[in-house]
Amino acid sequence: MHTHMKRTTLLLDAAVYGELKRRAALEGATLTNVVERALRIGLEHLEAPRRARVQLPSYDLGPFLADPARRDTMPGAPAEEEG
Repeated sequence: MHTHMKRTTLLLDAAVYGELKRRAALEGATLTNVVERALRIGLEHLEAPRRARVQLPSYDLGPFLADPARRDTMPGAPAEEEG
């Protein structure tokens, strides 16, 4: 046994345990190796810095040329027939 490694007990959901066992069998690895790798990946993900928010430019395009709530004021709209 390696003296630098620590032994612990984990309480895992049955589905998670089953997936870990399945992956270990597929890879020909031990359950310990698969769990340790998954924990390392998870810890790296937690430590990854978040990307800074991107500030998008905005522009003032002036007033509306037509009322979007009224189709008849939209440019190129067909004239309504009275009848």
